[in-house]
Amino acid sequence: MSMPSPYSASRPFDATMILLVDDQPFVAEVLRRALANDPKLVLHFCSDPAEAISVANRIRPTVILQDLVMPGVNGLAIVSRFRANPATKDTPIIVLSSKEDSQTKSLAFSVGANDYLVKLPEALELVARIQYHSNACLSRIERDEAFRALRESQQQLLESNTALLETNQKLGEALSQVKALRGLLPLCCYCKRVRNDGEYWSQIEEYLKENSDLQISHGICDTCYEKQVEALQEEIAKSAAATESSSRAGLTTRLDP
Repeated sequence: MSMPSPYSASRPFDATMILLVDDQPFVAEVLRRALANDPKLVLHFCSDPAEAISVANRIRPTVILQDLVMPGVNGLAIVSRFRANPATKDTPIIVLSSKEDSQTKSLAFSVGANDYLVKLPEALELVARIQYHSNACLSRIERDEAFRALRESQQQLLESNTALLETNQKLGEALSQVKALRGLLPLCCYCKRVRNDGEYWSQIEEYLKENSDLQISHGICDTCYEKQVEALQEEIAKSAAATESSSRAGLTTRLDP
C-alpha cells in the first residue's frame, strides 16, 4: 500500500518530487537520509506496485525510482505501465537493481527506463542523477507549456486576423456602394438649386446624381400633395367658370334681335 509517512511532505514550488516504488521500507529510509541535506528533494514512498500509477497521478513526480524486483510483479512491467500512462509517459524513471547485469540494463532501457542504478548507490551519485533527470523533466514541462501558450497565441492571432479581414471586406463592400458628399453644399435659399464646381446652378437631384451613387426616386409629400390638389381644384373651377361665362355670352348674342 502507499505510505506517505515522513517522505510525503508538501512540495515547494521549485522542489524535485521523487516517487520511490519499492517493497522494502528500509530502502526508503536509506534514501530519505541520503536526500535529507537538500530540502528541495521531496521523497514519496509507495510499497504497493498496484497503487504506483494512482500515486504518480496524484503527486506528479519529476523523477521515479523503480525497484526491479518486487513480490508478484516484475519491476520492468511497472515501467511499461508508467510509459503507457499519459501523466507519466515522459517522466524520467531510474531503475534500482540489486545487481549489475548488462542484459537487465538492456531490457530496462528498451521498456522506457532513463537510468539504471545498483542499490544502494552513494548519496552523492544518487543526488546527482536525481537532480539531472528532474531538471530535464522540469525543462520539458516548461518547454511544452511555452509551446502550448505559443500555439494558443497563434490561434488567437489567426482568429483576430480572420475577423479583421472579414471586417475589412465588409467595409470595402460598403464603401464601394457609397460615394460620400463632403464639405459645404451651396444651396440657393429661394429656388433650392445647387451650385457645382463650375459655378453652374442645377437642380438638387441633378447635383446628387453627379456627385453620389444615389438613385433618385421622385414622390410627393403630404403638404405638396394638398397644395397641388388645391391648385388643381382652383384651375378646374376657373376653367369651368370661364366655360360657363363663354356659354352665356353666346346665348345672349343669339337672343338679341
